[in-house]
Amino acid sequence: MKAEEIKASIEHLLKDEKEHVSSIVELAFGMIHHLIAYGMETKYAEHKDVHYGIPALLRSKNDDSIAMLFERLDTLRHGRWYGGKGDGEVVEETLKIIEQIEGWCRK
Repeated sequence: MKAEEIKASIEHLLKDEKEHVSSIVELAFGMIHHLIAYGMETKYAEHKDVHYGIPALLRSKNDDSIAMLFERLDTLRHGRWYGGKGDGEVVEETLKIIEQIEGWCRK
């Protein structure tokens, strides 16, 4: 699964997370996109190959909490990629989002 490959890359970057915040968040965004596609396919036999429209699709299936996690990580991603302020707890929050979405996939 592509998400596992991405997770291994994130774990490698976590060894020096202060130097790789933007990369970790960007990889996490790609990882959760794959996880959500997998979860949607196994739960509902449908998914989106692009990130646009994922929150609406999740909400249409009453998976509002996962939609909000996706949107939150997208916000963190924009802040790291285009901004760069407030790195503080970003990696920790990103890892929690990954954990929650992985849990949703296993349900």
